Amino acid sequence: MRKNVIKCYLILMMALIGGEVDAQNLVPNPGFETTIGTPTTAGLWSLAQPWLGLNGTADLYVRNQTNLPVAPCDVINIPSNVAGYCDERNGGKNYMGLQFDLLNDYREYISIPLAIPLVAGGVYRLEFYTQLADSARFACNSLGMLLSNNIPTQPGTGAITFTPQLESTMQITDTNNWTLVTGMYQAFGGENYVTLGIFRDDNDPALQKTNYGTRASNCASIDNSAYYFFDDVVVRKVDVTINILGDTIICPNESTILIADCNVPYWWSDSNAPNDTLSLASFIQITPSFPTTYYLNTDFGTDSVRVLIVNPPSFDLGPNIPICEGDTLLIDATTPDGILYTWSTGDSIPIIGVSDTGTYVVTVENLGCSRTDSITIPSFLENPEIFLGEDSLYCFFYNDSLTLDAGDALSYLWTPTLETSREITVLYPAVYTVEITRTNGCRRYASLEVDEICEPTIFVPNAFTPDGDGINDLFRAYVNNAPAFNFKIINRRGQQIFYTENPTEGWDGTYEGQDAPIGVYVYRINYQGFDSEGIKVKKKKLGTFTLLR
Repeated sequence: MRKNVIKCYLILMMALIGGEVDAQNLVPNPGFETTIGTPTTAGLWSLAQPWLGLNGTADLYVRNQTNLPVAPCDVINIPSNVAGYCDERNGGKNYMGLQFDLLNDYREYISIPLAIPLVAGGVYRLEFYTQLADSARFACNSLGMLLSNNIPTQPGTGAITFTPQLESTMQITDTNNWTLVTGMYQAFGGENYVTLGIFRDDNDPALQKTNYGTRASNCASIDNSAYYFFDDVVVRKVDVTINILGDTIICPNESTILIADCNVPYWWSDSNAPNDTLSLASFIQITPSFPTTYYLNTDFGTDSVRVLIVNPPSFDLGPNIPICEGDTLLIDATTPDGILYTWSTGDSIPIIGVSDTGTYVVTVENLGCSRTDSITIPSFLENPEIFLGEDSLYCFFYNDSLTLDAGDALSYLWTPTLETSREITVLYPAVYTVEITRTNGCRRYASLEVDEICEPTIFVPNAFTPDGDGINDLFRAYVNNAPAFNFKIINRRGQQIFYTENPTEGWDGTYEGQDAPIGVYVYRINYQGFDSEGIKVKKKKLGTFTLLR
């Protein structure tokens, strides 16, 4: 059975804390907003009841103070005052100022009784905001909050050297913005007072300070001290943190470490003996042989995790085999429980294609558990390439033909003709592909593109009769293999009376809406095409024709 527990004492920055719940702030009058009068001089901390001053004279600052006194040390207005310029936080109207003479061990403190005492074992969030005064000669660290069962006793005006539960480790130097000082504290119980100030004397090596030199606020006590404003003091109970961190999925015969993320006393147990203490350490190293639940127990609750054992993936790359020369072999490591694939080639996919001899290794991982297999390609099977010739230009319009030969093989299949012979005769332009199978089982593919290129031909008649009888009513050029073309007709006056770039269009024998006169006309044709070598050429054709009616 459980016999001992570990106490976790934590002071954590707020950025690292989660799981808090909204709860009552146990500090009455946390922003010094409630007062029993308006201060007109410095040192009137007592107006912000129930705050208490110790042997120093803390200063209460108020917005838009009236009846400002002549004495410069008594200018306690917000935002401009004897110590500099400082707005209150969050639309409030008051804040407090404390002086710390770091050369003569002078300290000012303010203290307040909590609404209720802290509960033993309870976890509390502590915080206050502070800002360095413009006129302060010194900046320092060690601004802190002390929680105590009774109001502490200050030796004269010197330092109270109790250890505060919350303390700034970094020097607070910002004179333009409020700085949050915060942390977590687990109470011993009965703490009933909060005191703010510096709890180190001038000779304490942990008290770090920066001397900015002479100041000129006309208030000597501020000009020679570290002077800080304070606002929004919080002591708030929060939820405890009980978490188990660590890997909960392991491979057979492997170990894992579970870590306690906890801010209260705890002890470990497992599902084999949930009421017995397994460990009091901050972590446990375990090697379960079957799925097991582990518990992190506290007086405030329990967290648990189930550690599962996952078998590595199951797959087989197959036997070592040669491949045909020029081929690509697909190596398949696919397995239903495979998540991550790592090949010796650098690939990270289940199936890879390889075309070279050698050994190929893959590791397949499943939730952290992995298996490795390999396959070797020892040699190539002979599989020479097929040569069908160079891509060719022909003019099938003039009855050209081409014979393609795939060479020796066991079988053949041509596309798009679907012929199965060694040779085929090509009679039209296309991409011709052949698949051959050799006696050793190797296959090869080859392709040849055959394009048709014919020299352009143009026929132009020498006369036409646009008389509306449906015979020879249009004068046009008959064009083959000319991708670019224009056709113009000119009368005896040199006027262009017809123009087209469409080889199917012709002249109907009219000009400007009237029948053109009988007679001889000139035509000119510009066209482009390809010669027998496939070279683009530009040509023209001139001639005359007769219009008859």
